[in-house]
Order: sequence, then C-alpha cells, then structure tokens
Amino acid sequence: MKKYLFSLFILFISYSVQAHNPDISSTMLVEKEDNKWILQIRSALTGFDQVIKANYPAYESAEEFQALVLQHLKDNIQIDFNDGAKVTLENGGIKLGHETIAVFEVLGVPKSIQSVRVKNTSFSTINRNQNTLVILKKGFKKNRFTLNNKNQHTMNFKVADANFVPVDGSVSLPADVHSNYPYKGIALSFLGLFFMAFIYIKFIR
Repeated sequence: MKKYLFSLFILFISYSVQAHNPDISSTMLVEKEDNKWILQIRSALTGFDQVIKANYPAYESAEEFQALVLQHLKDNIQIDFNDGAKVTLENGGIKLGHETIAVFEVLGVPKSIQSVRVKNTSFSTINRNQNTLVILKKGFKKNRFTLNNKNQHTMNFKVADANFVPVDGSVSLPADVHSNYPYKGIALSFLGLFFMAFIYIKFIR
C-alpha cells in the first residue's frame, strides 16, 4: 500500500514540475468590453528568470526583476492589425509566482479587423520553447496556435467566417479558455501540492 501511495506521491511531483516547465509559455490577446483589449503573457517563473539572465545584467531586487520582465516583453512582442496598424502595450503589470503572469493594455486595435500578425520572441533564448497563442474576440471561434523556432515565433492571420485563419495554413486546435484561464494552472498546482503533503504525512512518513 505504501509503495502504491509513494508512486502517487512521485506522480504528483512530476505533474508539479511539468506545470512549471520553463519551455512552455502562452500569449493571450483578449478583447474586453468597448473594444478594449488586453495582452496576457504567462510562463513559469524560472522561464522568465532564464530570459532575463540571458539578456540583461544581474538584477538586485524583485522590483527590478519585474521592471526588466515588462520591458523585455514590450521589446519582443509585436502585434499588427490590417497589414500595418501597429498597437502599443501600456500600463503593464506583473504577478509573480511559480506561474508568473504579465498583463498589458493593448492600445490602437481597430474596431474592424481584417488581419492580424503576432510576433513574440520573448522566450526565444530558451531551447525547445513552445508558446501557445490564443486570440479571444467576442463572437469568434476559440483556437490555439503555437509560436516556436520553426515559425520564428510569428504568425499571420486573416479574418474569415468569425475566425482567425492562419495565412500559412498552420493547424489550429480548439482552445477551451476564458478570462480566468491563466489561473487554472496555479489552482491545480496548489491542489496537487496539498494532496502530496497529505499523502506524505498520513501514509509515508
């Protein structure tokens, strides 16, 4: 029995490590009310730490680290609409944690969208990085795509039938996401850690 429980203990440890894999990150462009848009970038804290250490001098405080992360994201993310209408990322904020989340207001998004180009090279210095891209617009289909080394962390879309269609024919996958999507991983990780602690204290120690 103890051997079986110990196996479960190891399984949850593995899940927790995978949930905070620095190779995996996401980019979410989300339409809110009144044509207001936000951009959410999430990754393991270790992922952000790797890219900051690879691109900047050593930081000395959490505040300096947060400022470097926000600047790094602004310098490495480009979003264009309708073949050239560039947007700006403003009022950035960051929530540090095992899964760290950065949020920006996106200014300059046109009301009528015919095409969009998204480029995010923020994590390009991480080997085998995979960045999940999701664009959420009211009334549009919810799909997810991948930015990685193969596509130079860039994707171009055209709008057709209330859908963002990749110009290069990239495969889209259904995205079961909503506004609090970035927090699911955090909640599941805490549940996993709680279960691990219970199993260890009750049966293994």
